[in-house]
Amino acid sequence: MTFNPIIKYCIIFISAISSIIYCSILCSGSIIQHFIEFLFGKTKFKPIDYETKDHSYIPRKAFEDLENMKPSANLEYYIQHLNLELEEYKVTTIDGFILTLHRIINPKEDKGAQFNRKPVLLQHGLLSCSGTFIASGQNSLGFYLFEQGFDVWLGNNRSWFKAEHQTLKNLYNNEEYWNWSVPQLAYFDLPSIIETILSINKTHKKLILIGHSQGGLQSFLMLKNPEFSHIHEKIELFIPIAPAIYPGSLFYKRYFLIIICHFNKLAWILVFGICAMLRNLCLMRNSLCEWKPFGYLSYYMFKYLFGWTCRNWGSSSKVHHFLFIFNMSYVSVELMKYYLGKFKPEGFVKMLHLKSDYKTGDNYAINPKNPIDDSNSYFPYKKSWFDHLNVPVLVVIGEEDYLVDGKKLVTHMTNYEHNYKQNVNLFIVEVATYNHLDVVWAEDLIGTIGFKTMKVYEQLQAQDKQETEVVDEKTQSIIEEDTAKNSNDTELNEKPTPLPIDIPKDENNNQSVLVY
Repeated sequence: MTFNPIIKYCIIFISAISSIIYCSILCSGSIIQHFIEFLFGKTKFKPIDYETKDHSYIPRKAFEDLENMKPSANLEYYIQHLNLELEEYKVTTIDGFILTLHRIINPKEDKGAQFNRKPVLLQHGLLSCSGTFIASGQNSLGFYLFEQGFDVWLGNNRSWFKAEHQTLKNLYNNEEYWNWSVPQLAYFDLPSIIETILSINKTHKKLILIGHSQGGLQSFLMLKNPEFSHIHEKIELFIPIAPAIYPGSLFYKRYFLIIICHFNKLAWILVFGICAMLRNLCLMRNSLCEWKPFGYLSYYMFKYLFGWTCRNWGSSSKVHHFLFIFNMSYVSVELMKYYLGKFKPEGFVKMLHLKSDYKTGDNYAINPKNPIDDSNSYFPYKKSWFDHLNVPVLVVIGEEDYLVDGKKLVTHMTNYEHNYKQNVNLFIVEVATYNHLDVVWAEDLIGTIGFKTMKVYEQLQAQDKQETEVVDEKTQSIIEEDTAKNSNDTELNEKPTPLPIDIPKDENNNQSVLVY
């Protein structure tokens, strides 16, 4: 939908005022709630007893010189405090969007050692960015994978914290620039990033793809499309972490979600506009993110809106602040309509089950008693998405993640994807006590997710090696059989025709007998 200039700028003005009011209400509510919880003693941090966990990982100090560090919007700052360096690349999609791609390197390694590392791409979730996988320092998934010898790449979707395009101008007020949703992230951004990585690291023909939340969503959508088979062939292992495929029960519990989900198309235009979603929040982030109160206010907001707490993030409020800095990236209103607009037939919230189903578990039953109409969905529950695909998948979900329905996804993968067999090319990790953010921010995620990721990767490597050896043995056997057969054929062909050497008489019947 496009508007003439006068109407467009009227919408931009009205939605800007509406967005400021909307955000002010949410901020005020979050502060009031935190104050009430403080009065009743509900804000005290309770450290996790890691000795009771089912892994041996004891969280390290996030950064060796954490006391001297200050909040910074520059991701390279945190990488350098890990004695590493950050490379930045610009990736242009086929529709002209310019993406920012990050790569972690060890400056002491030569190019040969860098390229010998197996590439792994970590793709962020909604309103997030590449920093979410590394800002928690030595306890982050990005750092752990680098320690394990991988070539770690951190992707960013279009717009990031800065809108860039090859040809379009006046981007922040340009409807054409913001006319994109999940398909563009899946079909344009992700393939471009993958192709770029493998064009730089030419030592390897495949990479490992890890996607959190929306990163998992866009990856699933790309993988289910057979037109991208040339990209599928370049993925050795896919690890969706709390992927946003199906909605969870949180949509019945948080009033702001309930209200937005009931907005009609006009309300969306008047409150959120037609370009960037809540641009004022991103502007505030860009201006105030290094200010100490920004970290506290961000935490109050996350807790107020989603019920998420820092229970699993460790005790350092400074590290929490680092993590919050890499949120509130630019996204389009069209993208948010996919998640929250009930008028979108293919939308995320359209797949919400009855409230009672989430209490009884019918939401993830193999054959739900109250099935929903998902005929227009990108991910119909009882139909296979991957008849053409056999990329190994490791699904990671948090048992206390109520924003997305991970159990429903697991049921689908284990019952309706017939190319997948559990513990062969499909692996499931359910992490107790983890919510939607804990799966990328938890202080002990190396133990809960990192260790299991490496275990699965090593198992797949062993399977590939075994299959290769079997193929080699069969090939060698065939070669030997062919060689033996050819040898026998040669002997038969080269044997001379025998000649008669004597013609004695048969004494009994006086007949001649030929003797050879």
